[in-house]
Amino acid sequence: MASVSQIPRAIRRWPVMQVSHRPLVKGPQPASVKARRLTRPGDPPPRRRRHRGWRALALILGVAAAAGSVVASRSTPSVAPPRLYTYAGNPLFAGALAKAGSNRTEAAELRAITGTPSGTWLAGQPGDIKVARQVTLAAARTHAVPVIVAYNLPDRDGCGKLSAAYALTASGYQDWVNQLAAAIGTGDDIVIVEPDGVPDLVRGCLSRAQSSERYRLLRYAMERLGALPHARVYLDAGNPGMFTDPSSLVGPLEAAGLRYGRGFSANVSNFQWTAGVVTWSQQLEHALGGRVGAVVDTSRNGRGPYTGPDAPQWCNPPGRAVGPSPKFAPGPAGIDAYLWIKDPGASDGNCRGGPPAGQFWPRYAAALEQQGRPS
Repeated sequence: MASVSQIPRAIRRWPVMQVSHRPLVKGPQPASVKARRLTRPGDPPPRRRRHRGWRALALILGVAAAAGSVVASRSTPSVAPPRLYTYAGNPLFAGALAKAGSNRTEAAELRAITGTPSGTWLAGQPGDIKVARQVTLAAARTHAVPVIVAYNLPDRDGCGKLSAAYALTASGYQDWVNQLAAAIGTGDDIVIVEPDGVPDLVRGCLSRAQSSERYRLLRYAMERLGALPHARVYLDAGNPGMFTDPSSLVGPLEAAGLRYGRGFSANVSNFQWTAGVVTWSQQLEHALGGRVGAVVDTSRNGRGPYTGPDAPQWCNPPGRAVGPSPKFAPGPAGIDAYLWIKDPGASDGNCRGGPPAGQFWPRYAAALEQQGRPS
């Protein structure tokens, strides 16, 4: 039986029913009523009306218990697992439509890629902050999580050189980060901070002055974006092909502001096997003392890294395939998600017949899908 404290407040305000043996009708009573009310000395008091009182009280408590169970079920709704957002503005949609009439197979392969959630890269292109806001709002309307990639550091791609851009100043970058933070606001975005930003430092591809500025700007970005109320922020750490010993990254990652975010990203835009990246990520998490997570880019690692003679091996290599589909909490512990951080349709740069870095190359994307996805 529910106690008074368990009865919902709205029901507790109901008036308490009073049970009375007095006649309900004033004035002279019919003889039949008087007869039923007369008793002889020693007779037990009438019980029928008392039963009615108990039934009324039981009815109140029953309704209260039922309402309480409804309130309890409403207060603890089942929470559906989050899902990732698919960006409707992906340029490959247009490529799929263009191929629909002439090459239906390639069109189907492009549609399969565009239907898979992937990262939206903000690289200082005109209108990129507006895109960030549009993607964040559109994802929120569909209760999905977008992946935003911040890729706009001064002297970016210091080692590869194929994705270098205009010379953004340090103060200009900080202003850009502030605008990005405002665009994300209270969104549930996953934010990947500056692919290759830390690896360029560890590999010695920047001057001393550039390195000092790079650390300062990365810390600023991690602190500013990591302070957003719902964003999940990851600092890029490279991949096993770059650093066989992940413990060498501990000092640089912490100096670059890793602790302001949730953890690090691994294998961004690369082709290392998923199992190897997972093991490497767990080793790095252990070296960092735990309490961090990792997201793994599986967009193009379905057939592992290219080992042929042509260099650079990481730039639009032939014979590759898309990797495992994006998924939250794929296991084991410490791996927050598999993500397609790199859009498979985006070129790595002017190599092997590809367009400039970041531009969409439908033929290469279709070839990745054609190889088949891992089970």
